[in-house]
Amino acid sequence: MGTRTLQRRIAEEGSSFRELLSDARRALARLSLQHPSLGLSKTASLLGYEDPNSFLRAFRMWEGITPSEWRAMEKAGRSKRPPD
Repeated sequence: MGTRTLQRRIAEEGSSFRELLSDARRALARLSLQHPSLGLSKTASLLGYEDPNSFLRAFRMWEGITPSEWRAMEKAGRSKRPPD
């Protein structure tokens, strides 16, 4: 599929490439942050950000908190859940 065709089809769905990229990065960021072995710099790099500060700003825009705060909240939430 050509670039222009893809752009047209995305627009027909009421979205844009930037929105889709942002949504995908947000979902992948949340998954990555659930793994404490992945540092914030590594997560930023895996998501295609040139530097961790760009990732930090994007994550704060998406979630309203920093990745470290989100990670801590997730960890606290998991510890309160009953085992599967």
